[in-house]
Amino acid sequence: MAIESIDAATLKEWLDRQNAVLIDVRDPEEHAAENIPGAISMPLTTISKNTLPNPGNKRLVFHCKAGKRSLNACEKLIAEDPSLHLFSLTGGISAWEEAGYVVNKP
Repeated sequence: MAIESIDAATLKEWLDRQNAVLIDVRDPEEHAAENIPGAISMPLTTISKNTLPNPGNKRLVFHCKAGKRSLNACEKLIAEDPSLHLFSLTGGISAWEEAGYVVNKP
């Protein structure tokens, strides 16, 4: 169906309203080092339509460090199922942190 890019403020609003499922497509080590609260770790190398969580009526949003891998994940999933409507965080976790939002760091 479509891939849409969203900014950090939009994602924050969706997460606050519990209208999104956030998927971190970075490597597990990157996710462990820092992550957006509530993000599900699902590396790009393992992602497929069959491994996606069921979002119910929520939006599926993907993020990485800067936005490239999350777009790659969306493109890969759309190739598998053109009916999907997916979202990618522009600028990734870097943009999220720059916007002043919470990032978990052990």
